[in-house]
Parts: sequence; structure tokens; C-alpha cells
Amino acid sequence: MKQFVSITLIVLLVSACVPAQHKPSYQEFLMGGFNPEEWTVGNQASDQNQRIIEFVRSNENIDNWTELLTSQIIRKPANVEPIDVFVASIHNKDRKLCPGGFKQKIIAHGQKTDTEEASIIYEWKINDCGANADQHEITKIIYGKFSIFRLAYVERTKKLSNVKRQKWINSLKEAKIVVNR
Repeated sequence: MKQFVSITLIVLLVSACVPAQHKPSYQEFLMGGFNPEEWTVGNQASDQNQRIIEFVRSNENIDNWTELLTSQIIRKPANVEPIDVFVASIHNKDRKLCPGGFKQKIIAHGQKTDTEEASIIYEWKINDCGANADQHEITKIIYGKFSIFRLAYVERTKKLSNVKRQKWINSLKEAKIVVNR
């Protein structure tokens, strides 16, 4: 049942990104990576280039959370930059905003598959940065043929516990692109 709910959620996410007048015969979906039954939708938005859903714990809301899970699907540009460059560009603002308190580390690169051109799992944290809350995030980014998928877990803390950090690394390793042809 949990896998069905996860697949249904991902199908809805991707379907929302596809223009109504053109349904391609090849659709990419992200499966796995987290249990949607443990989360509540806190915020969602989409346009012709991306779809984002932010999940919070059931006792929290998008304006007051300690844990946040973000699922994002971005339309892949024709000339996509290498995944390491893409990851670095995502956090340029964070680096400039808090040069002494921002740290980033690559955890793993994925192997190219039939459905995935590249993938990466990395973490970043920001500490002691003025009005910005301390945060520690574990993220997986996957380049598909037509989309870029980003699944990220963040907690407002100086440092994730080793147990929680490893749990999220293992969970994100399970996130894969599946294709409906």
C-alpha cells in the first residue's frame, strides 16, 4: 500500500508538469526515497517549467517546521550543465550569504542507467549565519531524459544525528526514475 501511495503521488507530480495539449509517449516518474504517509503537503506550486511540493510533519506547517521534505521536478534544458556544476550553482547564494557557515559535501555519484543520465547525493549545512536558522540537508538530484528530479530532506539543526543522516542517505539511494512508455 505504501508503494502504491508513493507511485500515485509521483504520477500526479509529473502529470502536472506535462502540458495538457501534448501527452508524450515517454513519461518519467520518480519512485521511492520516502514514505509519503509520514508527511503532509505543506505547500505546492507549479508552472510550465517545474513542479514543487514541500512536505512537513503532520504536527507542523510550512511556516513553522523542524523537518521539511521537498520534491521538485524541473524541465530539463536542451543544454544541461554537468550535475556537479548544477549542484554548485544551486547554492551560490547560500555561499555568498554565509561564507563562514556554509559547508557542502558530495556523498555519492550514481551510475548512468537506461532511465538516468546522472545522479548525485550530497549534503549541505548552514550554521551560525545571522537570522538564518541552522540547517542540515541531504539531497538527491537525478537527471532523466526530459526532467531533473530533486528530492531533499532538511532539518533545522546544526548537525543531523549520524543515525538520521544515514537513514536519509539510504532512503534517497532508493529513489529511482521509472518510465511509462
